[in-house]
Amino acid sequence: MRRYKKARKMAALLASVLVIDSLVGYVSPHIESMAYMERSATVNASSLNVRSGPGTTYSIVTKLTSGAAVTVIDEKTASDGALWYQIRVKGSGGTETTGYVSKSYLKFPVSYTSDADFEAYLNSERFPESYKVRLRELHAQYPKWVFRAQHTNLDWNTAVKEESQVGRNLVHTNSMSSWKSIADGAFNWDSSTWPGFDGSSWVAASEDIVKYYMDPRNFLDETNVFQFLTHTYDSNSHTVEGLQTMVKGSFLAGTAAGGGSSSPGGSSSPGGSGSSGGGDSSSYGPGVSGGGPGVNLPSNGGSSSGSSGSGTVESAAPSKGSTPGVSQESPHASITPNTPRVLMEYGPGVSLTGPSADNSSGSVTPSGSTNYVDIIMNAGTQSGVNPYVLAAMIIQEQSSSGTGGSITGTEAGYEGYYNFFNIEAYQSGSMSAVQRGLWWASQSGSYERPWNSPEKSILGGALYYGNNYVKVGQDTFYLKKFNVQGNNLYKHQYMTNIQGAASEGAVYAKAYNDEMKQTALEFKIPVYNNMPDNACSQPTTDGNPNNKLSNLSVDGFVMTPTYNRDTLEYNLIVDPSVSSITVNASAIDGKATVNGSGTIQLQSGANDVRIAVTAQNGSVREYVVHVVRQDNGPTYSSSVGGSTGGSSGSSAGPGGGEVGPGVSSGPGVSDPSSGGSAGTPGGSNISIAPDGSN
Repeated sequence: MRRYKKARKMAALLASVLVIDSLVGYVSPHIESMAYMERSATVNASSLNVRSGPGTTYSIVTKLTSGAAVTVIDEKTASDGALWYQIRVKGSGGTETTGYVSKSYLKFPVSYTSDADFEAYLNSERFPESYKVRLRELHAQYPKWVFRAQHTNLDWNTAVKEESQVGRNLVHTNSMSSWKSIADGAFNWDSSTWPGFDGSSWVAASEDIVKYYMDPRNFLDETNVFQFLTHTYDSNSHTVEGLQTMVKGSFLAGTAAGGGSSSPGGSSSPGGSGSSGGGDSSSYGPGVSGGGPGVNLPSNGGSSSGSSGSGTVESAAPSKGSTPGVSQESPHASITPNTPRVLMEYGPGVSLTGPSADNSSGSVTPSGSTNYVDIIMNAGTQSGVNPYVLAAMIIQEQSSSGTGGSITGTEAGYEGYYNFFNIEAYQSGSMSAVQRGLWWASQSGSYERPWNSPEKSILGGALYYGNNYVKVGQDTFYLKKFNVQGNNLYKHQYMTNIQGAASEGAVYAKAYNDEMKQTALEFKIPVYNNMPDNACSQPTTDGNPNNKLSNLSVDGFVMTPTYNRDTLEYNLIVDPSVSSITVNASAIDGKATVNGSGTIQLQSGANDVRIAVTAQNGSVREYVVHVVRQDNGPTYSSSVGGSTGGSSGSSAGPGGGEVGPGVSSGPGVSDPSSGGSAGTPGGSNISIAPDGSN
C-alpha cells in the first residue's frame, strides 16, 4: 500500500513537472519578447536588404533606403556569430513588415548636449547650417575630433557641371539607369545603350549621382568622414599596430613573396573592387561602415556567401555597397573584381602638375622585408604619405583578397612587373588598363621604375602619390577624387570611379580602433557657395530612360518643321472641312509607351495634339502638334503618307504641301497663298476624306 501511495505521489509530481514545463514552453517566448525594449533607429546605408531571418542566406523581404525609420523589436545571433536586429517598418500604404538586418546598418539616436564652445567653433569655421546637424552628432561621439571647413569658393552648380562632363566620372555599366548619364555622347538613343569608357564595363556617371558623391554632407558619419582626413604622414599617430589592425583579413596582412596574389585575371576598375565577404549593405555612401574597396558589388541584390566575387550587402533596393568584412551592393549592379580599373584622368605623354616626377628627396631605401606591413610603413616614412592611406589605396585597387591583375606578376608580356596603385592604368588602343599600367611600370625612369618587385612598386607608387597629390593640396581622398582646389580644377583626378573617395575612406576608417578614434583627428571638409539647403539625395530610379519617338507624322498632311526626334513642337494647318486627323507615332525603345496618337477630333480654331512618350524608367517626353483649322487650308491628300521617322524626319513628297511664301506656320497663321498638301513616304492605313469623315 505504501508503495502504491508512493507511486501515486511520483506520478503526480511528474505530471506537475510536465505541466510546468509545457507552460514555460508556452510562456517563455512571450516573456523573452516582452523583455526586449523596442528602440527607434534609422537606416545607415544607402540601400539595405531586409531579410526573413538573421543572415545573408535568408530571402530578401523588402529593401530600405538611407534614413528610413525603423523600430528594432529583437536581436538574434546569426550562424556566423554576427548580430542581427529584427525590425518593424511601415510601408507607404500603412502596412507593417518585419524582418532582419545586420546591426552594422542601423543608426540609433545620439544624445547631443548643447556645447557653446563647439557651436562657436562651427560658426568661426563658417560651416553652413546644413553641415552642423551631422557634425554635432560626430562631436557627441568623438569630442576631440577637429573639423576644418575648406571653403573652395567655387559655385556648387558650376563644380557639379564640371565634374559631370561626359567621361570625367564613371559608374559600372550594371548600375541602375539613374546613375548613368544621358548627356550627349554618353547615351546612344538609337540603340538605347550606354557606350563604355575605359573599357566596356564603365559608363559615364549621371549628374545626379555626381551630386550625391560630391556633396560632403552625405558622408558626415563615423566611417565615411574618413575620406576627409588628411594624408600627411605623422610618426606619432601612424603605427605598425594601427596598420596591422587595418589590413587584418586582407592579403596585405601577409607577405609579398611571389608578388602578392597569384590569382590571374583580377584586373581593376575605376575605383576598384573585389570582395570582403559577409553581410549585406549598401553602396559606398553615408552610413556604410568599413568595407568599401575590394568588395564585390553583385548585379542583383541576392544573398552573399562571403566569398570573393560574390555577395551582396545587407542593403537593398536601388544600390549596393559594404561594411567591415561585408560585401556591398551598388545600384542594381556594380563593381566586380575582373573589370578594367584605374585611371589617371590624363593619357600617355601628358605632363603632371606639381613637383617634378623625379624623386626630389634623393635616394630611397627598400625595407628589405617581404612583409606587406613593413613595406607599407617604410613607403609611408619615405614618401611622407600616411601608410594607412597607402594600404587603403592598394585594397581599393587590388581588392582585399589581392586578386587585381596588376600585382600577379604573371600578366602575359609583363611577367615580373607590378603596379600596386594602378598608376597610369587605363585602356589604350589594344592594351587593357592592366597592360597599360604594367607597361608604364616596366619602363626605366622616375619613382624607382622599373617596378620589378612588389616593394619597388609600393615604394615608387607612394612617392608618386606623395609628390603629385599630397604635396600639391590633394591631400584627402575627397580631393584626390574631386580636385576642387589649386590651379588645375576638376582635372588631375586620380580615378574616374565616382565611388572612389567614399570606398577608400571606408577602408581607411578600419585603421582606427575605438581608442584611436578618441584622439584629436583632423578632418578637412569642403564647403561650396550656393549649395542647396539639404544634402543631395542618391538617385534610385531604374529602367531605360529612352523616351524619344522614332517617327511622328499626320496621315495625309505635312507638319512643319520636318520631323526630328529632338524637336518637340510642330505646326499643321488644315481646312475647316477637316474634322479629324490621324497622328502616327512610335517610340525608339520597345519598352517605352506612347499616348496621344491615333485619330484626333478637331475643334474650331487652334488644337494642340499632345503625344507623351513614357520611358521604362517613368520619365516622360511630350511632343506637341499645333493644329489650326483655317480657311483655304490643306485638305487630306492620299499622296501624302506618314513620316518614316528617323533622327531628322523626311522631306516633303510630290505636291508641295508646305504653306505658301510669307505664311506663318504657327497657330493663327494667315491664309496660305496656295492650298494643297504634300506627302512623305510611308503613312497610316487610315485615310481621311476631304469632308473630314473617315
